[in-house]
Amino acid sequence: MKTIQELVPLIHQWAKDRGIFEQSNPFDQLLKPHEEVGELIKACDDNDRIGIRDAIGDTLVTLINYCYFRKENFNTIFISSLSLKHNIYEDCVSLALSANKLLIELLNSEYRMSKHNYTGNCYTHILYIVKCLNNIAELEGTTLEACLNLAYKEIKDRKGRIINGKFIKDEQDE
Repeated sequence: MKTIQELVPLIHQWAKDRGIFEQSNPFDQLLKPHEEVGELIKACDDNDRIGIRDAIGDTLVTLINYCYFRKENFNTIFISSLSLKHNIYEDCVSLALSANKLLIELLNSEYRMSKHNYTGNCYTHILYIVKCLNNIAELEGTTLEACLNLAYKEIKDRKGRIINGKFIKDEQDE
């Protein structure tokens, strides 16, 4: 199993090889984790352990790509998130909903940055999103690294194309 520090550059290279960084933008990339967190909410509500791990890993991949655009060091965010305390009264669904709320706030901020020359800071939002994902992983008896390893194993050979700023996987990869 690879560490987060080993996986981040592999994911960056994967995205570069597929033209994601060249043909997309931060807002389009931030729409991807929003989709993935929607899947996470559903998996948590259904108590789908495999779906939860898959959605956490996919969300991390998309956040790593977004951090690349925003020149944020994902490894620093990851390490910082581990030190944040977990509210023992939160369950997986409420944590996933919290991550979704943070993503919506970040999407709003990103939109304002891209369209209205607004300057914002995405670090704190990403930090707390990763905290929520880590807490869900802990409740499910896994780790962010394990989830990210699963996601990377699934995508590493995936082919596709960029359409309207979003990577669309080839149908044979589904």
